[in-house]
Amino acid sequence: MVPSRWRRTACGLVLAFLGVVALPVEAGKPKTEEAPRKPKLKLMAEPSVGFTPVTALLTANLTGVAPDDANFCHPAVTWIRIRPGQSEDQASRVHEDPVCRHPESESRAATSFIKTFDLYQPGTYLFRIIVEGKDHRRFESGTAQVVVLRVQ
Repeated sequence: MVPSRWRRTACGLVLAFLGVVALPVEAGKPKTEEAPRKPKLKLMAEPSVGFTPVTALLTANLTGVAPDDANFCHPAVTWIRIRPGQSEDQASRVHEDPVCRHPESESRAATSFIKTFDLYQPGTYLFRIIVEGKDHRRFESGTAQVVVLRVQ
């Protein structure tokens, strides 16, 4: 009878060999066309923690949109700030609705959005952003959090 240690070693070697043999098969397959990525909107806040007063720099990046997509050339943007103790229904909203003043042939999709907020009261603030294209497609980010501490 073969000791179990030898059996485990032999099984491991066989699996490693099969893994190496399978690699060239995968590498030789022709690549299929990738489906277009679904647009995503990611929001980040800097700093995430600070002492009063805090100037929070919010940066949002939109991915999965073609660089020449005219629907997102100067899109409508809504920034949402939820103060400590508020619900999203009570949150303050800043809506920016810029206008394109150039021909559609010169369209460039906006993929980065930046906004600052001055925060004076201690507590946890939540932020979100909504980007809406000319065709009324909307993309919403998750929340970004900024914790404001009191100096004691």
